[in-house]
Amino acid sequence: MRTGTIISFHSNFAIVKDDREDLKTLCTLRGRFKLSKTKPMVGDHVEYMITGDRGRIESIFPRTITLKKPRVTNIDTVVVVVSISSPDVQYSTIDRIIAAVTLSKAEIILVLNKLDITPEGKIKDFRKTYSPYEPLFTSTTTGVGIDELKTKLKGRVSVFAGPSGVGKSSLLNRIFGMNLRTGRISEATNMGRHTTTSASLLELEEDGFVVDTPGFITVDFKDTIPLEVQELFPEIKSASVMCAFDDCIHDAEPGCHVKELVKSGKIPKSRYKSYLEILEEVRKGGLT
Repeated sequence: MRTGTIISFHSNFAIVKDDREDLKTLCTLRGRFKLSKTKPMVGDHVEYMITGDRGRIESIFPRTITLKKPRVTNIDTVVVVVSISSPDVQYSTIDRIIAAVTLSKAEIILVLNKLDITPEGKIKDFRKTYSPYEPLFTSTTTGVGIDELKTKLKGRVSVFAGPSGVGKSSLLNRIFGMNLRTGRISEATNMGRHTTTSASLLELEEDGFVVDTPGFITVDFKDTIPLEVQELFPEIKSASVMCAFDDCIHDAEPGCHVKELVKSGKIPKSRYKSYLEILEEVRKGGLT
């Protein structure tokens, strides 16, 4: 019996990288996985056996951090890559992606890419708005920020995620000398086209793995209750201790310290707006 990690999964087959050898094996699944409706995921740590030139996955070890979309497991870090110039990703979209990653309990590295074509004023506003996340600023054209990002990925299993067209694959190409397909920005929509069609686990030369995915667009908060929404916004959570009521959800309550900070500009209005939008979404979901 061998152990390894699923680095790609398609239909009823998986490619498993062995833990001890430099070996990758195309594996089938045992019938009991279908009966139990257990579907392996990229990142799964598994036991498998080899017969001839193929293998068979026998069991899946317990999972740690799992994302629903992209569908990957046992990750440490989500690198949220965005741009605010070609394409101009709206702050509300960025906030929803960050909030969804926060729910997963994975570490977040927020990256503003395409620094070379982004106006200084927009960079300054982004830096202030997302200061709780200590964002990195990168450009695959000039190379700025590449070494810093590369250092943060060492020894970790990371997911590169974000809207299409922001340069996820270009960053991977620049950092690790990969040859992933990149796409052009649509002139009609100013949005990118997906160039990755399925999640796959890519081994890094300097220890670690990166999951290249089709993006990270669809997020929902159906399993969240109203009082938990503030947990997804660190600046709101830290300010909530000064509210008049312990169960304040920073909407219509009197004595809300969060609303005072929004009014004074210490909490960005765009972040508070995103908070209220997610709060309303959670309320409509019927959770209490």
